[in-house]
Amino acid sequence: MGGNVFQGTSDFDHADIDAILKTVNDSLAGTGIEAIPVGSAATPTPGKRSGDLDVIVDLDAVMNYFDVRDPKAGRKMLNDYISQKGFETAQSGTNVHVRSPVGTSSAQVDIMVVANAPTVAKFHTHDIPQGSPYKGKHKQLLMSIIAKDKGLMWSAWQGLFSRNEAGKKGEFITSNLDEIAVKLLGSGSSAKDLSSAENILAKIPNSDELLNRAEQDRNWTTVQQETVITLADKNHNRIVELMNRLADSR
Repeated sequence: MGGNVFQGTSDFDHADIDAILKTVNDSLAGTGIEAIPVGSAATPTPGKRSGDLDVIVDLDAVMNYFDVRDPKAGRKMLNDYISQKGFETAQSGTNVHVRSPVGTSSAQVDIMVVANAPTVAKFHTHDIPQGSPYKGKHKQLLMSIIAKDKGLMWSAWQGLFSRNEAGKKGEFITSNLDEIAVKLLGSGSSAKDLSSAENILAKIPNSDELLNRAEQDRNWTTVQQETVITLADKNHNRIVELMNRLADSR
């Protein structure tokens, strides 16, 4: 299945990511705005398939090009600009969605407009072992739990902060991943140790306890669990479709 914003988009092989990304960046040529791949798109695996392509662009670059100071206005102008280039677009929250051609089909590209995009992209670049049941979100959840245990707060869109007496975000500490690794995992750690859930767990003495706590989070669903859910949804939709056809034939 493709993304859920546009009708008729398809999932795509990771071998097509470079071509899809080039199409989007070609539409932005001359603006100073660059779409940077994140998540699985940042470390594509040919043969693996995705339903949409996640990229980020820098908020300052968007506002500078369109000469606006309001982020909402900047996202709207980016949406309209890409639309004027002949693409179907849509907006939701901080995202601009683009329907991009790929081969004889089309794919959904989700452009997140964020501050300090080049640095933030590193937070969402992973080194996940082949066959892993975990995704980038699992890495982020583990980092959040570890940070909280240390009286800190991890923001996947800004970096590491202190935590104030109210348990809220305090002073900014750093956005350097090597420094963040030392703060969360201890001396001798580096950004590499934060590149996957497996690498994080390998650095934690009580990793079983940490994993058990993480699994209680409502957002913690493994790849296998999501596959089961997806198959169940497909089967349900197929049954509904057949029932509707039967009703129409009567």
